[in-house]
Amino acid sequence: MTFDTEVLIIGSGFGASVAALRFAEAGKKVVVLERGGWISRENFEADANLLWQPDKGRYGMNDFRKRGEHIIPWLGAGVGGGSHVYAGTLKRRAFFDDFPSGITVEEMRPYYEMGERMMEAVKYPDYAPYDQLPSYKLFREAERKLAARYPDLVEKQGDILLAISYAPAGGTPGATFTNTHGAPQRYSDPSEQTILGGEIDVKNTLDKNYLFLAQRQGVEIRPFVEVTKIETLPDGGYRVHWRNPRRDSDQTGSISTEILVSAAGAIGSTQLLMQNKDYYKTLPNLSSRLGKGYHTNGDHITFMVPKKGLILSWAGVLTAVAGGFLKNEKVIAAGALAYLIGWLRAKKKIKPDKGTTNSDYIRFRHRDGSPQGAYLEGGRYPTPIKAISAVVYSLLGDFEPKDYGEIDRVVNWLGRYVPVFELLERSWPVPILLMGRDDAVGEFKLDASGEVEIEYPFEKNAEYIEYLNELGALFARQVDNYYIPNLVAEKLKLVEIPHNIGGVSMGDDISTGVVDTYGRVFGYDNFLVLDASILPNSLGPNPVGTILAFAERSMEKVTQQFEREGVIRA
Repeated sequence: MTFDTEVLIIGSGFGASVAALRFAEAGKKVVVLERGGWISRENFEADANLLWQPDKGRYGMNDFRKRGEHIIPWLGAGVGGGSHVYAGTLKRRAFFDDFPSGITVEEMRPYYEMGERMMEAVKYPDYAPYDQLPSYKLFREAERKLAARYPDLVEKQGDILLAISYAPAGGTPGATFTNTHGAPQRYSDPSEQTILGGEIDVKNTLDKNYLFLAQRQGVEIRPFVEVTKIETLPDGGYRVHWRNPRRDSDQTGSISTEILVSAAGAIGSTQLLMQNKDYYKTLPNLSSRLGKGYHTNGDHITFMVPKKGLILSWAGVLTAVAGGFLKNEKVIAAGALAYLIGWLRAKKKIKPDKGTTNSDYIRFRHRDGSPQGAYLEGGRYPTPIKAISAVVYSLLGDFEPKDYGEIDRVVNWLGRYVPVFELLERSWPVPILLMGRDDAVGEFKLDASGEVEIEYPFEKNAEYIEYLNELGALFARQVDNYYIPNLVAEKLKLVEIPHNIGGVSMGDDISTGVVDTYGRVFGYDNFLVLDASILPNSLGPNPVGTILAFAERSMEKVTQQFEREGVIRA
C-alpha cells in the first residue's frame, strides 16, 4: 500500500532525534510529530507561560504534573523535547550486568562516543569568568576535600561532559557563533540565569544538532501535534491519529506510516502504549510487562547554607527590629552590632543563581560497595528576589533572558549596601542534586480519563534516602555549611523527578519485556520505542548519555535489518 510517510516518529527528544537523522540518512521519508512548539529566546517568558498547560493557554517547555501520590515528573515540551529542560549532562553507565542480553561496556562505548560527539560535549571551562563563580568554587573545594578524606567512599570527582557552549578563553560570553553542524548558537553568559531562559541557544539542544541535520536531510517536523491513537493497518503499517493541543484549536487528523517510532519519553510512550492496549484495544498484543518497572533514578534534592555569621546576623536584625518596636536604642545598637559581627565573620556570598547546574560532580560507591551507587552535583536557581523581579518584569512587558542581567545588577547593589538585602542574598541555600541506584520500583496505571498515574512504594527508598542524607551532610561539612534535608520528600513523600525511567522496559522476550534491547516491539513489526521508557533500571548517572547511546545502537541495527530483510522485527 501507499503510506503518507515511510517513518513516523512520535516525539522529538533524544531517541526521536537520533532516529530522525539516521532514518533520513538511510534514505527514508521521515515525519516527526511534537506536541509542543519551537523554542526560542524571543518567545520565552519568566512568568507562568514557561509552563506547559495547554488547557490554560500556556505552551512553555516545562511540563509539571503530579502523577499519582508521590511523583511529579518534570518533562520537556517543545521541538527538541527534554533537551531544553535537562542540565546538559552526559555520563556513561559503568556496567550493564543488570541489563538483558549480555550488553557490555565495550559494546556500548562507540555509541556513547557518537552521542557525545553529536552533542558537542565539553568539560566545564577552567578559565574566567566560568571558573570564578562562587557556587562552582565552593563545590569544587568540597569535592576535593571529600575525595581526599574518604577514598573508600568516593569513586571519582571532577568535571562532567556538558552539552553546553562556552566562550573560548579570551572570548566573549553571550556572543553568537555557528556550531560545527552549521546551526546558530550563543556562548554561555554567567550574567543570565539559565532557568529563566538563559540556556536557550546556549545549551546544545537537539534542534541545534540531530534535528538540525535531519531537517537538512528532508525530515519534516510538525509542531503542536499530539498523538492520541495508534491503529495497525490490515496489510502492515500503522495509522496514527492526532490532535492540536492548543486551547483555541479543534484540529485533528491522521497519518499512515510503514515504520513507527514512539519516543515521547518514559511518561509519554508508556501512557500512549497503555491507552492503545487497554483503552482503545488497538495494540492488544503488547507484552503484559507494559507499565511495569518505573524508576526515578533516585532523584533527590537537598540544600546547604553557609554557617559563618549567618545565625548571628539574623539574630542581630531581629533584635534591632524588636528594639525599634520597644523604642529602645540600646537594643537596636546591640542588634546592629551583632549583625555587623556576623557580616565580618561571613565568607563571600555563594550566589546560587550563577553558573551551570552540574558543572561538577562527585561519584560514590553503592551501599553494597559496587560502583556508581550515587552522584552528588551542584544545582543553580534564580534566587527569590531576582526570580520575583523577573516575573514582575514579564507581567509588565516582554521578558528576555538578557534582562536578567539588569535585575541581577540592581539586586546585587542592594545586597552590597542595604543590610536586610545583604543578609537575604547571603542566606539563599545552594541546591545539592543527588541521584543513584535506589530500591523502590513503581508501576503505571491508567486513571478514568486515560492519563497515567504512578503507583510508587516510596517507603522502600528509606534506606537509600538515609544514605543520600549522610553523603549530603558529609559534603556540606567539608565547606562549613549547614545541611538541609528535603523535608517535602521526607514528610509529604512527594518528589519532583526529571529522570523518569521505565514503563516499556527491554527484555529478552515478550514475557520479560515490551521491547528487545534495540527498542523493537515484541509482537509488532516495524515498531520501535526509543527513549528512557525502555531502560530496565535506575542507572545511577544522569540517563541522557545512555538514551543517546542505545538509540544510536538501535538505529545501526534496524536500518541494516530493514535494508536486508524488508522488515524491522524483534
